[in-house]
Amino acid sequence: MTLVQLKHLLALADTGSFSKAAQLVHLTQPALSRSIRALEAELGMRLIDRLGRRAEPTPFGMELIGRARHLVFEAEELRVRARQLLRGEAGSIRIGLGSGPGAMLMTPLLLQMAKRHPRVRVEVARANTALLVQSLRDRALDALVVDARCLVPAPDLRLEMLQQMRGAFLCRRGHPLTRLRRGVTFEDLRPYRSPLRP
Repeated sequence: MTLVQLKHLLALADTGSFSKAAQLVHLTQPALSRSIRALEAELGMRLIDRLGRRAEPTPFGMELIGRARHLVFEAEELRVRARQLLRGEAGSIRIGLGSGPGAMLMTPLLLQMAKRHPRVRVEVARANTALLVQSLRDRALDALVVDARCLVPAPDLRLEMLQQMRGAFLCRRGHPLTRLRRGVTFEDLRPYRSPLRP
């Protein structure tokens, strides 16, 4: 039994005529008759009584027609849903954001999604990289945006560099680092680290 056969049966039920049903589903009348006969053979019961030119459903045919309407409707709803998902018009996406990317990208991401895909539900998780990677592995997240330096490469992860982000050091006016005539390095910062941290 196929959805196509069920659609043929519904066309026959709606028109009450093999010739009209065949036109409706773009088949020849013999092809439609073969489809209905194959369905009857598979089920082992007559579905249609041929009364002259009129086609009337049998009691079992009426039951099958009711169920077929539901099945065909649900199948079409699934097709519509799939098209919506492919076009980004429905569904949800769960994204994990590491601390750096999360601070810089969360608001632009949500604004862009609201503008371009308003019917897509966006869930954002913020945590350290290890927890986010575990959530990805557990399928609680669909994707991550994290600082690549914090990520341990693994064969089950697909990494793609999206953007290299530049950072900047800020310090007060008159700080000794402001006297440097070149870029500040981590080694330059080491003498000024907090006494509470190693």
